[in-house]
Amino acid sequence: MDAGHVPGDLESVLLGEEQILARVGELARGISTDYAGRDLVLVGVLGGAATFTVDLARALDVPLEIGWMAMRSYTTAKRSSGSVRLLKDLDLDIAGRDVVIVETVVDTGLTMSWLIANLRNRRPASIAVCSLLRKPHGPAFDVPAYVGFEVPDGLIVGYGLDYRGRYRNLRCAAILAPHMVR
Repeated sequence: MDAGHVPGDLESVLLGEEQILARVGELARGISTDYAGRDLVLVGVLGGAATFTVDLARALDVPLEIGWMAMRSYTTAKRSSGSVRLLKDLDLDIAGRDVVIVETVVDTGLTMSWLIANLRNRRPASIAVCSLLRKPHGPAFDVPAYVGFEVPDGLIVGYGLDYRGRYRNLRCAAILAPHMVR
């Protein structure tokens, strides 16, 4: 679905599909170079990063395994609750393996900080973060980070990101119009 299907719902389109896929390819080339000959595991953060994780994995030129985790750190009003709750744990053993956490957007860093600490306890060889989008004042992590785009504040939807379960299938990344936020 493209932005033309929901024009009144969006304040602005930040990134079109071609821009996103071009940057995913650039990120994949960097990761492929950095992890050549290593035992790579991508850990996708469900549900928002499913689209990005699959597109990134398909663009990588190294053997890899994909695992999934799901956490909740936001209330229904999309305000940080200050805590993280694990909804789905990783099904893979990552001890001694190189892990790249794949997330579509890093905002406050609460979930990512929790996830890095959780995965460190499993003794991987290394941990890095790959985030397609990072908001202003997004935190710096003490692990290598691959970042696609710096984006403004606002409720971002599309390319896997949702608001109340909708808009994940937009091919772009867009700011949801304020009148749509309830």
